[in-house]
Amino acid sequence: MWTCVCALYAMFISTGADSITFDLILNSFWDTKMKFSPEFSTYQGEYKYNDWTQSLNLSVMDEKWEEADRFLSMLPLVDVDTLSKEKQLEYVIFKDMLTNYQINSQWGWFTLSPINFLEGIHLYSPVEKAKSNTRGDFENYIVRMFNIPKLVDEVIARMDKAININRPYHKVSVDAVPAQIEEMLVDVTDSNFYIPFNKSLDNSVIPEKDRQSLRKRGKEGIAVVLDSFRRLKQYLENTYLQNTRPEPSIRSLWNGVRFYQACLKWHTSQNVSATYVHRLGLQEVDRIYSNMQQILNRLSFNGTVRDFLGSIGKDPRFIIDDADEIIDIYKDLVDNRIKPELHRYFTNIPNVEMIVEKSIYDGTGGAYALATDVNPGKFIINLFRPRENPTFDYMALSLHEAYPGHHMQHSFSMKADIPKYRRFPEYSFYEVPYFMPFHSAYVEGWGLYSEYLGEEMGLYADDYELMGRYSAEMLRACRLVVDTGIHYYNWKLEKAKEYMHNYTAFGPGFIENEIKRYVTWPGQACSYKMGELKILELRKKSEEELGALFDIRKFHSVILENGPMPLYILETVVNDWIAETQKARNGATTVNTEPYLSTLLVFLGVLACCL
Repeated sequence: MWTCVCALYAMFISTGADSITFDLILNSFWDTKMKFSPEFSTYQGEYKYNDWTQSLNLSVMDEKWEEADRFLSMLPLVDVDTLSKEKQLEYVIFKDMLTNYQINSQWGWFTLSPINFLEGIHLYSPVEKAKSNTRGDFENYIVRMFNIPKLVDEVIARMDKAININRPYHKVSVDAVPAQIEEMLVDVTDSNFYIPFNKSLDNSVIPEKDRQSLRKRGKEGIAVVLDSFRRLKQYLENTYLQNTRPEPSIRSLWNGVRFYQACLKWHTSQNVSATYVHRLGLQEVDRIYSNMQQILNRLSFNGTVRDFLGSIGKDPRFIIDDADEIIDIYKDLVDNRIKPELHRYFTNIPNVEMIVEKSIYDGTGGAYALATDVNPGKFIINLFRPRENPTFDYMALSLHEAYPGHHMQHSFSMKADIPKYRRFPEYSFYEVPYFMPFHSAYVEGWGLYSEYLGEEMGLYADDYELMGRYSAEMLRACRLVVDTGIHYYNWKLEKAKEYMHNYTAFGPGFIENEIKRYVTWPGQACSYKMGELKILELRKKSEEELGALFDIRKFHSVILENGPMPLYILETVVNDWIAETQKARNGATTVNTEPYLSTLLVFLGVLACCL
């Protein structure tokens, strides 16, 4: 690796510090990311590392930090003044990401355990196969399977280290994992790992004799994989679960308050305190509750909001038991109610395929899996308890996860002229804040803003669907209160559950998973509301300063076409757009446009000097 870096240095010096130099840095950074995450590389359709398997050895933490340091050291070679405005923005975002990664390296020892009930090698396959079906693809797939025992050894070593230095999860983060692994422990030919050896192999041009050999060795590899997961399950049951931390709050650990503050800053990209977030959450709960009360008044309901939510949550008009029927309703809602209205608020919407499917594990209520150049986006719905998914919630969830939410936002990023590391972000929550930022507040803020926008677009058909929208928003406001309540104010789990029960329409199973999620991912749940409020703030500012010049479609394009970024940088982008719009109206005369990006570049330079 160091030889490659030295060669890049020589090339940069010989060619001069220009935009080509910066592109070389960005391309080299992407390739380095793919080496560290070879399965993710395969999923992206980049097949250079198809026979590699990720390493979770503790030494990789140092290797990643050293790589970030080297890329930071390359940036002074770039003459920023010669870059286009778009490249200057990219420079700011890239430097901010690397700088924050280095700052947060101090928290690496808080982020050791790579498995919980929401993520890990038991949920996201550690054995990815290329979409193509050459013999080499199957050979690489088999090689990866035989590497799994080493990967499991590394997982166990990390979790042992977490125990030894008193940085383990609370029990609720991992108590479901053995059962999740147990579901994998089936006969070899019934395993998901065997799927490529059925239809994909049958449809290949590989000769039948070679197919037989591949199937034979594939079965041997799968047996090795399953044995490794049995060992991992036994370790979790017999060792890790016997040594989890006694308190759910991360502040119960040494230096936990500072760690939580770092998590909040990472997820919100704002330097806000836990007390500020908690108070903001209480204010938002009160505001949304008032909106919900207005619906009760319109419907002449005489009880409390909690009474109303409880009654309609059990009303047979809104309950469907058949999970497949629910999926069909979601598909119809997205295709026939939402998408026809998008043109009034958006332009140049990319055509990226998305499918709707049931979740294969019991985690969050809904999720989105990123589309790639070779894979469609996936709107994933948790239907393990169909009766806890009332139909009046469907619209808000669809707006958040599909259109104009995560799928559409990611589609814009995919097609934007931005580097691959932002077009195709890699997600890992257990490593936060010691992970390259993927800009949670931007992504989740946009998802929640999309739910808000649905009301403006007239997509909520009646007061029941509108109550579903407010209920979903109330959930995000409650998250500000409960996440900080657990990790800063040391709330017990029962108090957190009671608060969620009092203000949301969700059933006990959903609330249980939500609370477990907050315990597992400190600060992550705060990104939604914090991001949405910033986008709404920027929209209000744009409307006030531009007046009749304000165009909602152009505003949305400014937010979406530049891709994910920290909120403070997004604010400079919107400010630039406001100034440019005003300047275009007035000609090149009276408007004084503040050099926002230049200010940011100076700020980042000072920050780097303070490391």
